[in-house]
This record gives sequence, structure tokens and C-alpha cells, in this order.
Amino acid sequence: MYIQWCVKGITSGPGFGWPEAQQLITSEMGILSNWWRARHRITPTEIAGVLNLANLYRHLNDYDNYGPDTPFISLAAGAVERDADLGINTTHSAIDEGLWFATDFGKKPGALFYCWVPVGLNPAVEVSSVAEAVRDLHVYRDYLPYQLEGEVTAKVHIPSNQIERVEWWNDFQDLDPVDTFVNPLFVEPSPLTTLRDLF
Repeated sequence: MYIQWCVKGITSGPGFGWPEAQQLITSEMGILSNWWRARHRITPTEIAGVLNLANLYRHLNDYDNYGPDTPFISLAAGAVERDADLGINTTHSAIDEGLWFATDFGKKPGALFYCWVPVGLNPAVEVSSVAEAVRDLHVYRDYLPYQLEGEVTAKVHIPSNQIERVEWWNDFQDLDPVDTFVNPLFVEPSPLTTLRDLF
């Protein structure tokens, strides 16, 4: 297992602006999956019932239909695209990918959350505390149309003490965020295990 830095982009909308983005950290709520937010209360038995490979693939391949009910949380960690014909590798930035989602592809303001999650070296979909490295072709070998989004998939909840900071962006074209809030309760992951940075 290793610790992966990730970003989560959340678009502004009714009930979610800069104050609410900060409140996810200060209230110690953290980032909840759409499934938890829709149900309000969940049990360990219910969690065990939804964390399976079929639902993970629904999350990855049919988000338009499954998104409101998904127990999974998409995070960007970056990806590398290999072009064997040209002999080059192209890096896809996690921050750029997160900003596309945070700003609804440049149409709205939004928040970027910088967080860390423990990631398994092999698929462990049923283990809620371990994220899935779906971007890693050594782990997830099935074709995924959005693999270059560099997704690492968390499950059910990202605790607030794993979120280092949140930034508010007005647009994808901005050079810097409008505002930044640093989490005073953040716990550094470095003592836990091997740490992998964003790219």
C-alpha cells in the first residue's frame, strides 16, 4: 500500500460556494460520496453491499446515470500517455484535470481540494478505507475510456483530516486561485508509508 496525493474538483451550485467548501474541512465532515449524501445515514452492512467491482465500473463508465447514487469518489492524481510511434510520453496534470471538473469545464467557479488517500497495490474494492488506482494499467487492465483523467477512486468518505487545503477558482483560465483555506486539523501522511506526489 502507498499514500497518494490527489485533487478533488467540486463545482459551485445551489448550496455549495466558498463558505461551504471551507465548511467541509472546518466541520470535520470531509468529502462524502453522492450515495452517502443522498441517504443521509448509512450502515456498515449497506457499505459492504455497494462496494463491488460492478458498481466501480458503473461509476467509471456510466457516471451520467450512476453518479447520483455512487459510493465512489473520483480523484485526480495525474496520468502519463505513451505514444510508441513518436517515442514520447505526455503527462496529464492532476491539477488541470481537477480544475476542469471544479469549473464545469470553464463555465462556473469551483473548489479544488488537495488530499491524500491510502491506495492498494492490487484491487481491493470491498475495503472502504483503501482507494483504487484505476489509472494504473498494471492494476486495472480493462479498457477505460477516461483513463487519462488519472483517476484514483476513493470510497464512501474522505475524512477532513486528510484534506490539506481547499482553493477557490473562478475559471479554468485563472493563473492562481481566488482564495485558499489551509486545514488547521490536517494530518501529514508522510509518517505512514511511502508517499507519491501529484504530477
